Amino acid sequence: MKKRDSHFIREKAKKKESEIWPMNNEGISGLKGTHVMAKYHEQINPKNQGNPFIEALPNRISESEFIDVLSSDPPLTSKYSKLSMEDRLEFVQQIKPDFWRPLPSHYEKYRNLYSMLKIGYQSRNPMHAMYNRQFAMGWDEIYRAGVDENGANLAGNIQTAESLVEIAINGYGKTQIYERMLTQLFPQVIHHSEYQGRVLPKTQLVWIKVECPFNKSVGTFVKSFYSEVDKVLGSNYYALFAEKPGNIGTLVNRMIFTVVQTNLGGLFIDEIQKIQKAYSGGKDNMIDFITQLVNTIGIPVILLGSYKALYLFKDSLANTRKYLPNGYAENISGFMLKDSWEWNHFIKELWSFQYTKTYTELTPALKAEMHYYSFGIPDIAVKLFIHVQCRTIINGGDERIRKKVIRDVSEKSLRMVQQIFDRMRSGDISAYGDLEDVKPDWIPLNGYLKEASHRITVHGNLKEDHARALQKRRKDEILIELTKFALQLVQTPAEAEEIANRVYDASSGLGDISLMFGQIAQHIIESKETTERAEQKEEEPSAEIPKIKNRKRLKPAMETDDIRYIVEMGHKRKLTTEEALEEKGYIRGVDELFDLISQLN
Repeated sequence: MKKRDSHFIREKAKKKESEIWPMNNEGISGLKGTHVMAKYHEQINPKNQGNPFIEALPNRISESEFIDVLSSDPPLTSKYSKLSMEDRLEFVQQIKPDFWRPLPSHYEKYRNLYSMLKIGYQSRNPMHAMYNRQFAMGWDEIYRAGVDENGANLAGNIQTAESLVEIAINGYGKTQIYERMLTQLFPQVIHHSEYQGRVLPKTQLVWIKVECPFNKSVGTFVKSFYSEVDKVLGSNYYALFAEKPGNIGTLVNRMIFTVVQTNLGGLFIDEIQKIQKAYSGGKDNMIDFITQLVNTIGIPVILLGSYKALYLFKDSLANTRKYLPNGYAENISGFMLKDSWEWNHFIKELWSFQYTKTYTELTPALKAEMHYYSFGIPDIAVKLFIHVQCRTIINGGDERIRKKVIRDVSEKSLRMVQQIFDRMRSGDISAYGDLEDVKPDWIPLNGYLKEASHRITVHGNLKEDHARALQKRRKDEILIELTKFALQLVQTPAEAEEIANRVYDASSGLGDISLMFGQIAQHIIESKETTERAEQKEEEPSAEIPKIKNRKRLKPAMETDDIRYIVEMGHKRKLTTEEALEEKGYIRGVDELFDLISQLN
């Protein structure tokens, strides 16, 4: 780094913080995050005592308090089942943003996070001389020097910060849990003014979360960091540093100034898999950058990413001590196992939020079906449950959730994902990374509302109308085939078309087409025989005027799968028309009926 850049950073460090962000309450209401004035809490651990940055953090909460604070429910009362279809569909869609259940593993993450923030501040106490000594020496020099064999930086300070890598399968909810913990259990900014009778005009940025830009460089990530800090503090770091020219090393040194000036407690880097080797200067460059932040500056860094981020760590961190931070931990989460306590608890809680007319109990079969098609991935399970409810409500009837609806929705919306799941079931580890590239083909939720507003009654008054509507989509195709067949047996196209229509109408379009071919042939043969007999009688003398016989009415072809036969047999078994047709699979989702209507139009 050039000397003028180093001098510039040291000179900026001497400026009062009030020149970079407002220290009073003016303007705070328009900023992101929760801003609070410092309130200091007594510390039991001697290493945390006398440190305003640590004492200003909220007290740790218990596991029961954690569950109470982070749990959230969509609105639900018994009266909702009596609402209109459109209203209930809207409530179903509230499940995704409102439903959240903390799990035991989530509390472990909170405990680790809380400890990381406190331990990270232990080596950065503004009441100690070492804190000011590092500013005077210059953080760019400290960063460039790294740490010695004892872990001390250039100023002689041994940083206490730790780092964490959180890798999880796509859809597990890793980002959600950290966002909920940070926004609901920690303030983002703490403003200090006085501590133990001493003036302390400090702003403490407890945490900042930055998402990696897609396919971008470490330099672009640093710019994103400035932007997020400015949104929270109302500062102008982006204008000061982001657009200035410089290589990655220069950009990183400028970022370090921002980190120490804001007294950052924890840096959360989300979607870390987006940092690409080709843009970052190599994975080791990125890992080295993160490690230096932790070891030389003392900033806890939490990396969040999908399985695609493993390439950043599996070689460097696993095999090379050079890149292993002093305090390092990793969590790799997959899916919830079918018989695990977490899955049973999760699906039981989720299942209770039903807006159907009839509440469907969660049976082992339904639970197994939900796990099979969601693979125990929370995000997919929630979305699947929402779409299953929407489809159940649209289909009408008793509105009970059935395995068939779960399968139908999954096969329509999760076809591509199921291929990945099959590979995962077979033990193909690479499938975990591929899951990120395959998105479920969910029907837009507003499509259900649109469908509901145009819905025609199917259940209850069905009789033969529904099955007939499904068959009519092929009416033109069937008539063309029947006419072609008839034309082989008669002389003119008009006659063939007339016979084809008569045969089609005789069975209302519900007969098997092969039987219709046979009926056409039989009809033509009988017509020829009738014509021949009439011609013979004309040749024979008779005093009586021959009677004109009515043309024999065609008897419709009926097979065991003929809808009329099914209904007739169902009535004999004391079944309703609806029950008989549903038993044979003729009652389908109303979406098929709308597909038909759109085709006919």
